[in-house]
Amino acid sequence: MQSRLAETHSKPKRDFVTRAGQQLRSLFDKQYRRAFRNLRHLPRLEYRFVIDGGANRGAFTDAFLQLHRPERLVLVEALPDLAERLRARYSGKPGLSVVSAALSDKNGEAQFQINRSEASSSLLPIDPRNTAWFGRDLTVAQTIRVPTMTLPALMEEQRLETVDLLKLDLQGAERFVLSGGEAVLERVRVIYTEVFFEQLYDGAWLFSEMNEFLAARGLKLCGLSNIVHARDGDLVQANATFRRTGTRRK
Repeated sequence: MQSRLAETHSKPKRDFVTRAGQQLRSLFDKQYRRAFRNLRHLPRLEYRFVIDGGANRGAFTDAFLQLHRPERLVLVEALPDLAERLRARYSGKPGLSVVSAALSDKNGEAQFQINRSEASSSLLPIDPRNTAWFGRDLTVAQTIRVPTMTLPALMEEQRLETVDLLKLDLQGAERFVLSGGEAVLERVRVIYTEVFFEQLYDGAWLFSEMNEFLAARGLKLCGLSNIVHARDGDLVQANATFRRTGTRRK
């Protein structure tokens, strides 16, 4: 009992020392400072098993690895050429693997819209108003067929019993992944995802819909970051962090 009490009392001290060390390092290390700023809303947990859904060129993974040392990190990318680049880039890094597929609500294949701005590519058709909202050409350049995979299938294939962090940057397809992965969501501790306040893609959830869905399944909103406004000042998107509370809404 005494040892448990001592450990309980020492934890706040350890957390303070860790935070102080991170803040000190951020003064001298530019890459670490950027990562610390971008991911500061993630709950202070041990992230052992992580999925980077919509890995693109690996920006999130690079930032995350500045701050954490997961046992397993699975990058999922729909565009085949980007997936190959990720494999080459992270080749030899223990615990990292790359899956060339689009996370969705079905296992199989689907049409994937490649937009002129590559990072805005999606399983869903992009709303034409995006070009005016963001002031650049965000129309579709071509369409290809890609493999699709559900969250349960991915976890089974990668032998992940639990996921400490599920990152989703899927340009509206987050709806498919979460609704199609409902059976395993109770095994996910934290979700870090893009959310929309305007209908940027046909059929995408708005923030209120995603928040309601996750809250009903025991995941509570705990932070908003990277908030983006349209050229006219309207709020259009952000990144949201949800953490498991252990209680489901009735």
